[in-house]
Amino acid sequence: MEILFTEPIYKDYIWGGYRLKKDLNKNTPYEKTAESWEISCNNNGICTIKNGKYSGMLLSVLYADISKKEMIFGTNCNKYNEFPILIKFIDAMNNLSIQVHPDDEYAKSIGLPNGKNEMWYIIDCAKDSKLVTGMNKAVNKDELRNIIEKDKIKDYLNYVIVKKGDSVYITAGTLHAILSNILICEIQQNSDTTYRVYDWDRVDKNGNSRQLHKKEAIDTINPKYVSTIIHSNNDEVQKLASNNVFEVNKIVCKNKYESTTNASSFEAYCVVNGSGTIDDISIKQGDSFIIPACYGKYKILGNIELLKTIVK
Repeated sequence: MEILFTEPIYKDYIWGGYRLKKDLNKNTPYEKTAESWEISCNNNGICTIKNGKYSGMLLSVLYADISKKEMIFGTNCNKYNEFPILIKFIDAMNNLSIQVHPDDEYAKSIGLPNGKNEMWYIIDCAKDSKLVTGMNKAVNKDELRNIIEKDKIKDYLNYVIVKKGDSVYITAGTLHAILSNILICEIQQNSDTTYRVYDWDRVDKNGNSRQLHKKEAIDTINPKYVSTIIHSNNDEVQKLASNNVFEVNKIVCKNKYESTTNASSFEAYCVVNGSGTIDDISIKQGDSFIIPACYGKYKILGNIELLKTIVK
């Protein structure tokens, strides 16, 4: 069984920049690129496998192959009809909208398969860069509705300063935003559902404002949710996030890191810093790959930092 590398899907949203091409060596067709969907089976972007015996195959097709699913993706994926996670790189040259994602209960109530819990890892950022990670004041639903309908949400945002190596878990229902000059790796449930509350009064090149989703946001936001920052430590393995769908650990390899896959889940890796090899395959910052559940022992060499995601 081979390690699987995938072809990214690129998105040119209004707030994107140049760093995915410049810093992460992405072969994007756009002048400015906001996102690189690295490992995705979402209907809005399905990655293609680019190496080995499955080269040219859509990841979703391989996942749907019952004869191979358990061997490649692990026994935990048997309970997920659709590939359960989505991993992307994000270049926020400008602010993203103030937004919220639905939880599983709300998503299923409107016919969606699941909600969207997510985590961010700061690959790089400018000094004193900020995130929005909730509201700075607890309010009830009636107060929240009044705040949003009267466009006063700017006065209720909880800002946190971040630096390279920080991470934050965004529980579905948390009001949030990535702000300018931040390069991020995002790991999330497989969902592309976002409800925009406020978009900084900006317009696109045609003078049009982006659609807001105030009703859905009011229904979805939990004003009590505020996310906290996790700072990197010097451990070889540091747990950054865990929920009922996925777990993310940061791996710091200063010379050699060895591990063995578990039959319960594949391991999805993103290289967030440095370079090296995995079983004699060269890898560098910006690379992403899947180690099949049945792969067994593997060895990473070099001075390299990676995020490892498993499905639960």
